[in-house]
Amino acid sequence: MARPDRRISLALARIIPSVLLCIVIYACYAVTKPLCIDYLIHPRPKYNRKPRAGAGAAIIVVFYVLLFPVIVTYLRLLYNVIWNPGFLPRGSPSVTDEEDTDTLAQHSQGHKRRKRSKRRTRAAEKPETSTEVDIESGPDNNAGGKAFDLDTAGLERFYTKDVFVCQPDGRPIYCSTCCQYKTDRAHHCREVDRCVRKMDHFCPWVGGVVSETSFKFFIQFVFYTTVFCAFALIICAIFTAELKRETGTANPHWAVGIGLSTLFGVFTFGMTISSLQLAMYNLTTIENLNRRSAVWTLAIRVPSHMLAKLNPESRWAPTFRTITYPLPPMPATPEEAPQYPQYRPSGEQHVFAILQTLPGENPFDLGSTYKNLQQVLGYSLLDWLLPFKRSPCADHTSQESAFALGPVVQRLKAEAGLEAPVASSRRSSRHKRRERSRHQT
Repeated sequence: MARPDRRISLALARIIPSVLLCIVIYACYAVTKPLCIDYLIHPRPKYNRKPRAGAGAAIIVVFYVLLFPVIVTYLRLLYNVIWNPGFLPRGSPSVTDEEDTDTLAQHSQGHKRRKRSKRRTRAAEKPETSTEVDIESGPDNNAGGKAFDLDTAGLERFYTKDVFVCQPDGRPIYCSTCCQYKTDRAHHCREVDRCVRKMDHFCPWVGGVVSETSFKFFIQFVFYTTVFCAFALIICAIFTAELKRETGTANPHWAVGIGLSTLFGVFTFGMTISSLQLAMYNLTTIENLNRRSAVWTLAIRVPSHMLAKLNPESRWAPTFRTITYPLPPMPATPEEAPQYPQYRPSGEQHVFAILQTLPGENPFDLGSTYKNLQQVLGYSLLDWLLPFKRSPCADHTSQESAFALGPVVQRLKAEAGLEAPVASSRRSSRHKRRERSRHQT
């Protein structure tokens, strides 16, 4: 059963877009009819003024020119939020989870407490040879006396990359609600009860979750809305002051226009500044909550030329922990346990070093404000202004990692000896050139 705050958020997400549509329609009426037509183009007798058709026509044209990108970006934003929200597919829950869900759905709140106590009692009385599978516990699980292959849970899409975000033991972060491993920078949204790729926040004003697929269009929408509200506020304020000075009265439609444009203008201006700031640091709202103290744990592929050094017989001692994929299956019985340390998969092995950043370091910060903005807004000025192309960060086809990586990861590789430092590589290249020239002479 959904929690009250979740039900409220979902209800607001359905209602607010319709409210915004009504406000836009009213704004169009207030500026076009009472202001431009009845006051400027064809003044009513009570105003006792000469027509100013040019000013009225110019205001109408500019008003709708500024309104057009607001509507287009909002529709593009709604389309992505509804049809391409960036949800991760759910995993297959265990049998026990399905039974618990059905039980909670069929009984009332009063019966839930009794059912929970009964389940705890039965769980305490269960023998150690339980058939339940705790996939969240990683390699330490037992599937009813059978070896359980963890790669069926979707690990292959992680260890085929060169770098991915992991837990301290080297496995990807797991979501026990969605029953799956979460991709890099994914977050479980409690309002929609799904894991979302690079989730920024749940926004009832746009009817859903703002994520990597919609964050660019969200920035464009709030920016164009700020410009539109600023223009409406200036126009309504100027002519309200003029009418007040000449007649001592005020038009109620213009007064409402001042209030609405001020309210939404200040709100969208703040959202524009904060969203651009997050984009400049290549962060999301959720990641920004603890960005000064957050420590990222990364699994970084060990180059093939270093695998021989990791041999136990080698004298070289690495300064990092490693994990090898595919993971070995869990032994079914204690007698089978000794053979699993010597387990070697038939296919290719993927060895990763488990490294951690310093507190406050962001591995996805590309080291340049402009490059970080490009990851969200695009590579050209037209991409920044037009809501057509998706954000480059939503493309996860790179074999290096799901998201572009910055200097922090390069430093971690150099410190762990996973790649040659820049200075030494330059010296070696110069040495090779000298040797080549010497042989030529």
